[in-house]
Amino acid sequence: MGMRTTLKDIAKESGYSISTVSRVLNGNQSISKEVQRIILQCAEKLGYPFDKGAIPYYSNGVKRILILTDFYDGEFYSSFFSGYVKAAHELNVQILLISVLHELNSIHEVILSQRMGHMDGIVLFTPSLEQKDYIDLLQKLDEANCKIPIISNGLIQSPVLQTVTFDGYSGGYLAAEHFAQKRITNVGLIHGPRGKAESSFRSNGFKDGCQQFGLNLVWEADGDFMFDSAYHSFESYLALDIKPEGIFGSNDLMAIGFYEVARNQGLRIPYDVSIIGYDDLPMCQQVRPEMTSVRTDFFELGKQTIQSLLNRIINEDQENKTLSFVPVRLMKRGSS
Repeated sequence: MGMRTTLKDIAKESGYSISTVSRVLNGNQSISKEVQRIILQCAEKLGYPFDKGAIPYYSNGVKRILILTDFYDGEFYSSFFSGYVKAAHELNVQILLISVLHELNSIHEVILSQRMGHMDGIVLFTPSLEQKDYIDLLQKLDEANCKIPIISNGLIQSPVLQTVTFDGYSGGYLAAEHFAQKRITNVGLIHGPRGKAESSFRSNGFKDGCQQFGLNLVWEADGDFMFDSAYHSFESYLALDIKPEGIFGSNDLMAIGFYEVARNQGLRIPYDVSIIGYDDLPMCQQVRPEMTSVRTDFFELGKQTIQSLLNRIINEDQENKTLSFVPVRLMKRGSS
């Protein structure tokens, strides 16, 4: 186990006296901004623990949070970030969004490169990562002596990071319950990517709801959360002898994909087939009839995640493998 960094080490690294280093780390504002910058950067580089919130140099005490995501174009990510912007404003924190779409194998390098930017916490929303990737990330950050709090918004089996995400299981269950209330008995399901926890939770919730309410699941199609996957699944739907009267798409893009091709083929929604999506993106209210969908509140997701990060910043010993679910609700519209 290596020796702990001391004020003497920072003084040697920065070229300033121990007393100057001590005054800067205690928030003394009589020291010039440039000297503060040099000493604080040295302290961070050497891994010296100090309370950033007590030092006005750090955005006047306002916490700064970095959001790393494999950002794609589309309504989902714009809604996701919009929710975070509103939550950050309410909780008085600053946020920075960085896409790691092309750096998924080197996220630790992105985090380390931002460490000197005085970030207090990290939010990871990288659904393509698996458990081994998170374990590798934490190991590399630990080797670099980077102790910054991290919370994930991406659900995996057996999380290794504190995770805050939507209650996908309940979302699927609510869709099945709604079909039962509408006296629809034969139903279909368009899955998200196989092997992904988020997809499994939504599908399992829907299947359990079908069993609970006595619905017949007569059709299942594989999808990848993208528009085209559901669009192309329509051929297998047409080939069915017994067609579902209600279909749950595991996200809005796939539900809209099926919705559009069904209308193009002359099906009347909801008379010939009812459709329910998941996420309740703005597109759900832009089709006619408007589409029923499971509402995921991105403002609430951002608020709970940021508050959890702030709690972690204050209490470094807090358990970091907890899993918290943000409630969802069904927005009932004309498509069902």
